[in-house]
Amino acid sequence: MKNQILKKIYRAVVYLRLSDEDGDNRESDSISNQRILIHSFLKSHPEIQVVKECVDDGYTGTNFNRPGFQEMLRMLEEGEADCIIVKDLSRYGRDFSGVLQYVERILPKMGVRLILVNDNYDSLTPNRDFLTLRFKSLINDLYPADTSKSVRSHLYVKMTAGQCVAPFAFYGYLKSEEDKHKLVMDEVAASVVRDIYHMKMQGYSLTDISEELNRRGILTPLRYKQVYLKQKLKTGFRLTEKPVWMPTMVRRILLDERYTGVLIQGKTTTPNHKVKVVIHKEEAEWIRYENAFEPVINRHQYEVVGNLMKMDTMRGAKGLALLSGLVKCGDCKESMVLKSPDKVHHYYVCSTSLYEKQCSSHSISEKKLVGAVTEAILHYISVLMELKEILAYVKTASIPRQRLLEEDKKLEMLEKESQRILNIKVKLYDSFAEEILDRTEFETFKAKYDQSLEEIRQAMECQQKEIRNLQETLEKQQEWLEYFLEYRDRTEVDRLMLVNLVKRIEVYEQKRIIIHFWFEDEFEKVLGLLETVNRAKPDRKVEAFLKGKGAEASA
Repeated sequence: MKNQILKKIYRAVVYLRLSDEDGDNRESDSISNQRILIHSFLKSHPEIQVVKECVDDGYTGTNFNRPGFQEMLRMLEEGEADCIIVKDLSRYGRDFSGVLQYVERILPKMGVRLILVNDNYDSLTPNRDFLTLRFKSLINDLYPADTSKSVRSHLYVKMTAGQCVAPFAFYGYLKSEEDKHKLVMDEVAASVVRDIYHMKMQGYSLTDISEELNRRGILTPLRYKQVYLKQKLKTGFRLTEKPVWMPTMVRRILLDERYTGVLIQGKTTTPNHKVKVVIHKEEAEWIRYENAFEPVINRHQYEVVGNLMKMDTMRGAKGLALLSGLVKCGDCKESMVLKSPDKVHHYYVCSTSLYEKQCSSHSISEKKLVGAVTEAILHYISVLMELKEILAYVKTASIPRQRLLEEDKKLEMLEKESQRILNIKVKLYDSFAEEILDRTEFETFKAKYDQSLEEIRQAMECQQKEIRNLQETLEKQQEWLEYFLEYRDRTEVDRLMLVNLVKRIEVYEQKRIIIHFWFEDEFEKVLGLLETVNRAKPDRKVEAFLKGKGAEASA
């Protein structure tokens, strides 16, 4: 190649490329090293004049959608250059078919000379070794594929270990200075997130919240990161001259479970290292890691807001009603709406009865309903105050674990169900042996009952564990009590207190009301454990609570 005598002066574009995504070696393949190598080569080739240097630093070679590469093509097409100089074929690209298309067809058709310094290739040299070049191109294509597989595997391991692999933290958090894979709270942004949740729980709509944030002059998440945190971020969304909060931004924050301290990653993927089409995974495929960082809000607040997001909490002429969105028809389960025939008295009526005429009105006075709900909430809080005392009392009792296991009714019920399914399986084998069932039917039924037995086995193990660790279980159950006991001194109910304690209110015929409180399952669980304790070691105080206020509240 060096001995080739050329008379023509070539106008050359020097092309340099580097990408971590392809597994390139940062040191040997660095842009500066490529530049030194090419300029050293040019010293012995005075017939080549460099007119432009095009650089793609951080762009994969598995496709040709690179700004430097596209600029080089433009110059070749417009006649501004007729020669390309690259360190080697892998710098030009790693797409086997695409690279050969350029080398063997496109560039020769354009009359462009291609020089690959390290590969000792010059398209002007006669009897070029195309077989070796094709083999190198294939190797270059396979290398990023293998690297991509390795990178994906490495990222998966990191994600399952609770390490954040995203380049930037999400709004409300920062990357830890000590460990880039850990997130720490950004108190400035986190306070905005808390305000958003608080406003929603107070009855603000998404539009109300966004308008309030704009009125306060709060920067939008993207603008905050760009201006306050000095992060160089881009977005595919169209930006206004002065970015403002929109209801969609507020919605994303209110529905983001990560604010409870759970790290959620792996929500999207791509088909392979060449095709960059984003595929959104099913939620079951996401990688979750609990307690990965300090939560901005607690789990209860997140669930309360999630419950409110499903409700119609439209404001009326007199503003947001105290029970707005929480009142449901007990029969058709649709929302009940507030109506006033005389603008003085207000009634909740079933929305289905108003528009579809498929349900009765279930009409009930707002004033009476608010009174009944207030009385029920205050009574329930008094019951839970007594429950806390009972739990503290039981904590001092010494009860043999074996007695607790023997007296547990839930375990007894699970054992009976397990025995029932085992008896069915015996009959199933008999039916198969007598050829009443064929093999396909037998295996289908067997798989069904095997699964049921496994579910019962797991439930029994869980119940036995809770009984053996009764004190620890009861201690954990007291955590949710604090959400209610926070309001122990209240005599009236406001919106924030209401949504924190009540999930929904159902109104039936004859003005019968059922209030569904948060943590109902947990309350029933505590009662079940107390019943087991009382059977194992009868106690008049515990028995009185179970027969009195406990039974009344659970009903």
